[in-house]
Amino acid sequence: MSEMTLQLLLGFDAAVWHEAADRWQRLARGVDAATDQLIQGTRDLAFAWPSGAGSAAAAQEAATVRTEVSNTYGPAKRIQEAIDQHAYAMSSLRRQAESIVEAARQAGWTVDTAAVTITAPASAYMGGNLDRTGRETGALLNDLRTVVEYARAQDDATAGVINANVPSAQVGFGAGPPGAIARAQELINKIKDPAYQPTAAELDELRDLIQAYGRDQVFAFDLLNALGPKGLLELSGTLATYQLDQPGKDADSLLFSNDTADVVRDLQNGLGVMLATATTETGTTTGLRGETYVPGQYELSSQWVTDLMTAGRSRIDIGDPSSPMRYVEDVYGYQLLGPLLHSGGYDAGFLSTVGGDIVDFEMEQGRGSDLWGETRADNVRLDWTQGHDDNRTPAGYDPMNGLMDALSRNGEAGRDLLTGHTEYTADGPDGGRLPRLDYLLTDRNWDPAADTPGGPGWTAELLENGGDYKNGALEKFGLALEHATTDTAGPDARRLVESIVFETNVDEQALGAANGANPRDGKTVGFADSDLVHPEIRGSMANIVSSYISDVNQNMVDGTRFDTDAAVEVDRTHLVRFLADLGKDHDARQTIAMAEAAYATGSYHDILSGGQDPGAGIDDKTLRSMGVVSHTYGSVMGAVDFGAGEQLHTDSEARDAAHNSVIEERYKAAGFLADQVVGKVTERIPVPGVGDLANEFVGGVLDEIQESAKTDGRGRSAYDLGDLLGSGGDGSAKLAEMALYESGKLEGLPTHLHQDGQLKPVEEWTELDQRDWQDYKGGNGRDTVGHAASQAGESYQNGYEWARNILGQSEGGESK
Repeated sequence: MSEMTLQLLLGFDAAVWHEAADRWQRLARGVDAATDQLIQGTRDLAFAWPSGAGSAAAAQEAATVRTEVSNTYGPAKRIQEAIDQHAYAMSSLRRQAESIVEAARQAGWTVDTAAVTITAPASAYMGGNLDRTGRETGALLNDLRTVVEYARAQDDATAGVINANVPSAQVGFGAGPPGAIARAQELINKIKDPAYQPTAAELDELRDLIQAYGRDQVFAFDLLNALGPKGLLELSGTLATYQLDQPGKDADSLLFSNDTADVVRDLQNGLGVMLATATTETGTTTGLRGETYVPGQYELSSQWVTDLMTAGRSRIDIGDPSSPMRYVEDVYGYQLLGPLLHSGGYDAGFLSTVGGDIVDFEMEQGRGSDLWGETRADNVRLDWTQGHDDNRTPAGYDPMNGLMDALSRNGEAGRDLLTGHTEYTADGPDGGRLPRLDYLLTDRNWDPAADTPGGPGWTAELLENGGDYKNGALEKFGLALEHATTDTAGPDARRLVESIVFETNVDEQALGAANGANPRDGKTVGFADSDLVHPEIRGSMANIVSSYISDVNQNMVDGTRFDTDAAVEVDRTHLVRFLADLGKDHDARQTIAMAEAAYATGSYHDILSGGQDPGAGIDDKTLRSMGVVSHTYGSVMGAVDFGAGEQLHTDSEARDAAHNSVIEERYKAAGFLADQVVGKVTERIPVPGVGDLANEFVGGVLDEIQESAKTDGRGRSAYDLGDLLGSGGDGSAKLAEMALYESGKLEGLPTHLHQDGQLKPVEEWTELDQRDWQDYKGGNGRDTVGHAASQAGESYQNGYEWARNILGQSEGGESK
């Protein structure tokens, strides 16, 4: 990913890039002339030296040199064009950034190009202009950040072209030697024939060739173009049948060879690398608006990709028909493509197009993930790329395993895939619903035990241990959602966040029915016993919430007016239910708590440092502004902690036994989360210095409340009665208290709390300092610190009760 910053963009020098482009252009022209000279110098070689071993060797060498030199022209030319285009594009983006910065400064705003923040002058907030100024500041800041994101995307695109065209370690600029391509083609033609039994030497040789040249565009293009889409899938399937997989650890024996399994693994990985290489966009766009794409010379055509999708939806027989143990009928082509998706850095366009069709095909069949289990041969593993010793390793029958793995590494592809189709319904949002997201998030059955080979041995294994299986594909789906919504800001990313919250709330499970059941048939389970979000992806959902914590808080404020192009907008009741469900997971809850504490701290600092009213002290107006922050903090954390409390009501005894023994370890992890989450959140708060202050506050509060997080040893959960892991009323109050203390504006503080003319850091307080602080809150600070702390604590309790009222609770203590 590009590390382009606003300052680097503003300092971009196009002249250097144009000079580099000129040098590459001179190289391309020189190569073109050298190619002509080589052709002229070697074309008569066969006539001058017509026969003999030396003649054949010379002719082969001449052909190799001609190929290498000829193939140097294309990469050199593409690099020249990419560098030249980069110079023009970045110059344009620099001008846009300069105009935004200049416009803001002309209007009196302060622009920090290092922190990418814009601060309005104090006068802009006067006379009822608070909301308008906030919107204008946000719009300017959003425009500036968008330009930087475009610059990063341009940076990545240029780097991608250069990386795809630099010389390979094996053959320089040239393609794999013609002999290597021809030999690989010969071996593939043999091995693709299911009746042919290749020798170990032949498999090793093919593996060596693919590993050496698989990332070479010419090598990958020539082989895959000749093999064809269906041939590629048949080859993947044939390779998979060379070794059977019994349950248990696979030791070398008469029936199993780890060497064979390793070769199949490497070949499937190699085919994936070749497919990624040959489908990476290396072409150019033409037309007035760049609407026409012309593929690169060694890029598989759109028709090839279309044929791949046709083959993916088709049934294919794999293995040797004369050997029933190695023969599998009617496997879908997409099941044979799945293993190849684990390897290679796939282009976003290819991955979203083909991956989207895999999802659409499964949805169209109406059988969900059961579709892929219709044909499972005894002891046949289709995917050897992920291992085989662990019985829980997916066997490759479900292609979502490979697809989600690929999407988890490519946020752009995931975003394009999930937003690629829209459906409009009377009860849906104005922008329409995203059916692929809805299906994968709320309706699909991700049963990990379904992706195993067939046979009596595997049936016995699943009966005994199937309940212990975890679904790696589901976790990768969570990562894919995380990257799709957080890697690059923009309307599509925000739309995904809105859709995630919406779809989890309108699904039948949110209404208390089982997955796939009709809610009208009656409520089946309560909130505490249902999962709106799959437990395996709650961590990723929490990371998404933390990245959009500012938008989350805005949605909790009554009467908020949104610019839907710049902020996430969701139904508040939906948001409460979504946050409460995430709160059921300890780590997810911790992530959100960190982000929310950082956001509240930054907002308090903005108020107390004069960001809203530079001349104000700690007066009623300041305390009212702090009360708004406390309200949103309480609304967010009240909802999260209600879910946490409901979860622990269901299993408190089991959790209590282990809770105290690991609490210190969890708070060590909290320190890491503070560094990671707080830093990300404070980037979104345009107040200089807020990052260090937020880390200081959050760390101090965590240290203070760690002990209160432990259970009392009598079976009572730490979350009970609103005292939820330090983020209950006490934690909310402490955030407000510390913000006031660190502001330096409190009057009449005890002398013990000063040292060397500065406020004493909280982490250095002694027991005497603690007592003095408590006395101060009840005396001189009663109307400031005491009031703010009380207000914050009440806001948290109100937020908790609000969540309880929305989600409902029975007299027995469990949610309805």
